[in-house]
Amino acid sequence: MYNHFTYCEKLARRIKAIGHTDDDCHFFRATENQSYQEMAANLSSVTGYVLVAIDGKNSGFLWIDSDSLLERPTYSIVILKQTALNDIEKMFESMEHCKAIALQCIAKILQDARHYKDGCDLIDPASFTMDGVGPVADNFFGVIVQFSLTQGIDFMLDSDMWLTVDSWDNIRQ
Repeated sequence: MYNHFTYCEKLARRIKAIGHTDDDCHFFRATENQSYQEMAANLSSVTGYVLVAIDGKNSGFLWIDSDSLLERPTYSIVILKQTALNDIEKMFESMEHCKAIALQCIAKILQDARHYKDGCDLIDPASFTMDGVGPVADNFFGVIVQFSLTQGIDFMLDSDMWLTVDSWDNIRQ
């Protein structure tokens, strides 16, 4: 089973430029519904690079000529670097460095998918996208990588969630 926050924290701890530790925090979690202002509050005490894992529990669904409904949850990884706002060259340089880190994250995810590690085998390799972001908080610029998983939906009903599962006619209101 893929756990986005746990996996991204591992990435943040192992990527040299980010260098997240318990004492020097460079990893944050967020939902897709959080605004950049909320993210900015988390970043106020950080300098250098950061990795933000975003999991808003958003999903799409597919039915591809099969007997199973497929869920496609969407996840994001934001790589940011603090940069002087008035230096355009440094801003573009920071974004290019963040892109290089993001490509390494994608490479690691795909390697883990190939080895069936950490639930990465469910990631759809064709779903990766990357966009530039910034400024965020105190002049952070970088990129956001988005991707989806593809996993089957179980058609079994959980009897603990229903008043009765034997027949719709027997459900009491």
